[in-house]
Amino acid sequence: MGFSEKDLQKKTFPLVWFSGETTNSLGEIVIPSYAGGINKQARYLVIDGPSTYNVILGRPWLHLMKAVPSTYHQYVKFPTPWEVETMRGDPEEVRGCYKKTLKCTSNPPA
Repeated sequence: MGFSEKDLQKKTFPLVWFSGETTNSLGEIVIPSYAGGINKQARYLVIDGPSTYNVILGRPWLHLMKAVPSTYHQYVKFPTPWEVETMRGDPEEVRGCYKKTLKCTSNPPA
């Protein structure tokens, strides 16, 4: 993503993968995040490992954006100065990501 390790704040947090495997973060970084016309500085944990996702938005981002997620409907709604914005998930994309994750965890590198 164009960042180096010197851009990270060295904070280690344990993370559990979808497979149940545990790893530690390399650190965290604060970067501008743009969604629905809103630009905010958001804090992200950085990991070193195979992942089918670029980013997983968690509670800190949801709180920052005053967002309300619906996992059942696969969307996140949050207020903007203009309207309530809706970011929708793509079920086909999610299935593909899940399948790739299973392949990564079932065939560990030697």
